[in-house]
Amino acid sequence: MTHDSSVTTRAHVLHLGFLKKLLGVKKGTDTHCVLQNRSDARFFYWFGCIIRFWNSLLSSNNPLLEIVVRADLLLANRSETWTYQVIYTLQDFPASQQLLVAIQCCESINLKLQFGLTLRVHIIGG
Repeated sequence: MTHDSSVTTRAHVLHLGFLKKLLGVKKGTDTHCVLQNRSDARFFYWFGCIIRFWNSLLSSNNPLLEIVVRADLLLANRSETWTYQVIYTLQDFPASQQLLVAIQCCESINLKLQFGLTLRVHIIGG
């Protein structure tokens, strides 16, 4: 199988489509640009899951869950807490200060408005 034929397989097309959807880029985005940053795409996906999880914690009507979230925030300086791990991971990411403040203030995060563009610029390099 040659390189040219391997990049047109159904598996390759599906994988590339998945990465483009994950990044939120147009279908016509250069393949090389998308594939060059695969690990960043996975980080972007992980980050989106974390933010959706955080927002679901805050929007829950469960009083016990609210107590757990606040307790985790109070213990955020300990490495075994969820909040510590998220804050530690976000520290080296561009424009993360807004997110860190939102988490520490127990506020929901609008991924698209507050951080989506910055993430895409970082990942795609454009």
